[in-house]
Amino acid sequence: MKEQFKGFYNLEEKEFEELWNNGIFIFDTNVLLNLYRYQYDTRDALLKVMEKLTHRVWIPYHVGLEFQRNRPIVIAEQYKKFSEVKNIIDKSIFTMKKEFDNLQLKTRHSYINPDKLIESFENIKISFFNDLEKLAKTSINTTSRDEIRERIDTLFKKNIGLPPKNQEEIDKIMNDGELRYKKNIPPGFKDISKDEKASDEFTYSNITYKSKYGDLIIWKQIIEYVKANSYKNIVFVTDDSKADWLWKIESNGSKVLGVRPELKDEFHRETNVKNFHIYNTKSFLSYANDNLNAKVTKEAIQEVSDISNVLKNTYKSHYRSKMSSEIGERAVYRWLSYRFPNLEYNNQSYPDFLTHIDNKKYGFEIKSIDNIDSFNVINIIISHVNKAYQLLSEKKFHEISIIFYMFKLDTEVINEIIYNIKETLSDPEGNINIIIGTIEILDEDKEVYIFNSVVSFKLSQFI
Repeated sequence: MKEQFKGFYNLEEKEFEELWNNGIFIFDTNVLLNLYRYQYDTRDALLKVMEKLTHRVWIPYHVGLEFQRNRPIVIAEQYKKFSEVKNIIDKSIFTMKKEFDNLQLKTRHSYINPDKLIESFENIKISFFNDLEKLAKTSINTTSRDEIRERIDTLFKKNIGLPPKNQEEIDKIMNDGELRYKKNIPPGFKDISKDEKASDEFTYSNITYKSKYGDLIIWKQIIEYVKANSYKNIVFVTDDSKADWLWKIESNGSKVLGVRPELKDEFHRETNVKNFHIYNTKSFLSYANDNLNAKVTKEAIQEVSDISNVLKNTYKSHYRSKMSSEIGERAVYRWLSYRFPNLEYNNQSYPDFLTHIDNKKYGFEIKSIDNIDSFNVINIIISHVNKAYQLLSEKKFHEISIIFYMFKLDTEVINEIIYNIKETLSDPEGNINIIIGTIEILDEDKEVYIFNSVVSFKLSQFI
């Protein structure tokens, strides 16, 4: 059984020992970029562990390329924190002053005088801002000397993969990715929506890449490197926690069982590797203490974990927001296409879709009203109604339908919207339809989503 289904078996203790004693340690782009997010001691601890493995570390060429491209963005993101902290303090003191002024204490109360308190805060602010300025001057920015990159340059000077031979080599991987992603074959299929509406292409050294295939390019370069050198023990260190790298199940919360079986199976089929494992940076440092006597502090390991969680939550929030928008638009489009077979995208941006019936043009605009209070929803509706009025008055459309969707039915919100429409919009003219409905997820894995209309009316007849 084990020989036929290696992908489903985790390594035993002696196999982990072999990894640490003889293995090649390969690092992902996010591990290198996160060095800019750690405090000095944590960053130094991680680099020292990597340097202990100097002759057994390696990065794919694409990791190096992604690192160089994204490094200035991460540095700028960190450097921006200085001004953000200043803004928070300035805003807090300004708000406090304003609130005191509103109380008119000097004319309405003979005992309370906040001037001394405000003066103390101002002095603390000045002292703190001076410290911030000193810290900013010694911190890495996009134009300063970069000690982190210098150490990375030294570490991976002879330990980085070769660049692609030509465009055809990368095109072959990306074409393979197109087929893999449709079948949810890891890694990288979770990035399929990355920059879907904008161009995600970039060119370096006369070779053009698509960002959404980055994980797959890295994976293929690792396989080729291991195969060419007949390595038997491989460790990949990544802080990418998406389900296209890790095998996760739901059991009183999400549980990680290890590397995805499909990845381990492919790795064993394509190479002669004996042991293969994936660590995140936290686990890598923890086990380095046991196997390399690295003496990484608990505080450093905790910071690595904290930063990873912050980035994970940020990614999830962005991913869910992006995906909910795409899912909603896709579901409404499917609903419309059943009713209007010749539905097409509108290149003029508003409304989203259009169709022609009896030489008349009909438009459809799709908007989410999830997590928006009813007051703001009515403002959004009025804004879109005004846009629709303008297009109708210019006789560019015969009729426009504005379709609002939510993922969870909230009848109170819908009733309040209807009430506000009646109160706010008077004597509407033109063929404008308002449709409000919900998105139902029938099968998330197979991406089956449907739109259910809950309320539908023509404005001119409704008011």
